[in-house]
Amino acid sequence: MSFDGVFTHAMVQELQQLVTGRLTKIQQPFANELILTIRVQRQNVHLLLSANPTYARVQLTQAKLISPPRPSNFVMTLRKQLAGAVIQGIEQIKNDRIMTIKFTARNELGDLQNLTLYTEIMNRHSNIILVNDQNGQIIDAIKHVSVNQDRYRELLPGVFYRLPPAPKSTQEPCSAFDREKFVKQNLTSLQQQDPQVTAQLLQTTFMGLGKDTLQELTWRLCHSPQDYQGLWQAFQSFFQKWQPTLNTNAQQRQIFTPVVFQSLVAEYQQQAFPSLSSLLDDFYRDRARKDRMRQQAANVLQVIKRHQKRNRLKLKRLRLDLAKTDSAEIQRIKGEVLTAFLQQVPTGAHTVTLPNYYEANRPLKIQLDPALSPARNAQKYFKTYQKLKNSVKHLQEQIELTQTEEQYLTGILSQLDYAQPEDLDAIVAELQQQGYLRSHAPKKKKRSKSPRQGAIFTAADGTKIHVGKNNLQNDYLTTKWADKRYTWLHIKNAPGAHVIIENLHPSETTLIQAAQLAAYFSAHNTSQAKVAVDYTLIKHVHKPNGAKPGYVIYTDQKTIMVQPASLPTSE
Repeated sequence: MSFDGVFTHAMVQELQQLVTGRLTKIQQPFANELILTIRVQRQNVHLLLSANPTYARVQLTQAKLISPPRPSNFVMTLRKQLAGAVIQGIEQIKNDRIMTIKFTARNELGDLQNLTLYTEIMNRHSNIILVNDQNGQIIDAIKHVSVNQDRYRELLPGVFYRLPPAPKSTQEPCSAFDREKFVKQNLTSLQQQDPQVTAQLLQTTFMGLGKDTLQELTWRLCHSPQDYQGLWQAFQSFFQKWQPTLNTNAQQRQIFTPVVFQSLVAEYQQQAFPSLSSLLDDFYRDRARKDRMRQQAANVLQVIKRHQKRNRLKLKRLRLDLAKTDSAEIQRIKGEVLTAFLQQVPTGAHTVTLPNYYEANRPLKIQLDPALSPARNAQKYFKTYQKLKNSVKHLQEQIELTQTEEQYLTGILSQLDYAQPEDLDAIVAELQQQGYLRSHAPKKKKRSKSPRQGAIFTAADGTKIHVGKNNLQNDYLTTKWADKRYTWLHIKNAPGAHVIIENLHPSETTLIQAAQLAAYFSAHNTSQAKVAVDYTLIKHVHKPNGAKPGYVIYTDQKTIMVQPASLPTSE
């Protein structure tokens, strides 16, 4: 389900607990996202406002996001205007996807002023805008929109704030009065039980209905008793009590809904959540992380893909050159046949046909350089043979090196797929060491480093399991940190993390959980089927001299089949 007007309405109700809370901290961990820390009822809660083009939303969050060391101009403006502000109200503009948070704050002179923070959830047009209620002017917006970009309204500091164009449908489905009026006015049409007619009536009457909500309301109205009371109750039941639900089908498609959608029960498995915010935290956990990584790692991805394209072209040329070496033996045979029958080769000829004594004297046509003598032509064939023979080893070495580099780059892409944004620094440092990225002059400020022992998870029996989330961590864990008697795991025949069980005699349950982690932190992390994971002792794992970071060879391994899964982290 999209974050439509109905879901916005439900979220506004959930966020009423923040009213009278005091704003204590403002962060902008990513370009289009804000985290507001609010002190309310003797505890701190974190409100996420996102204007992401794909994942725009408003919710309370438990996710721990790290802000950049240097705040943006927008954050500096918010901190100046909203420092210590108190929330007076959280509302929705009609049933549209616009949420307002009304603050009371003191200005530079100490006078109270009323400010409104608008969050517009409109896909690529999503925005977060701070407006002065006294004069209606925009103080600042997370995305500046000039008149050249949008003729209807500008979103720039100092410009009067104007709401987006109002939808043609004006009735609000969350209003009991509007729902009752709809059923009365369209009773005859609704009794036809035609899904197309019912959907059309709902869409033209009510504002803020997303595709999934429209489908659910249509289903309820078409599967209810067709008298007035039955239709009214079917419509009313949707809005009686919110029950945040995550719906997952056999193809792992997920839809989040504010109530149990009866139209999805047959094909989707339902999982209930205690709040809309916890539902969104679960739904967006992996999706938003990947999107944030794509934003932050755009330069890294560009460099890797450029090198991968270069490698593919290089491999193609090398294989073509290697294919040419298959004619080496033919070149030798032609040289020997020419040498054996020099007296029969006319001077200045372009071609000659001689008996090939290697193939029962079958005729062999040989190309000649008329400017060379027969003996020199024979020598030319021997030189070509020797050159091709010598190039085979070189070409095979180059193909192997290029394939190794391609595997390394594929591994980096795999790490970016499951890494957290805070892991990016270590990946960038590694690529700089390997010469793929330029190393900039070190800055005086301290830079956060990912733990050398990787992410640490806790098995069911309390055993710690270490997971290297980048190649530098993998090397440190496997070659320096781990006891030779520890168990080492890795996804079979694919890029992935090094996983180490910090126990000399792990239980079978711990081994299975560690294998699930190895599958989760790998190129197969989204697989719903069981995948193969190899495991062996650290003493059987070796890093070849000169190998790229993260590359090892291992022996004496056993294989276990598991489904990718994560565990709670202990550190």
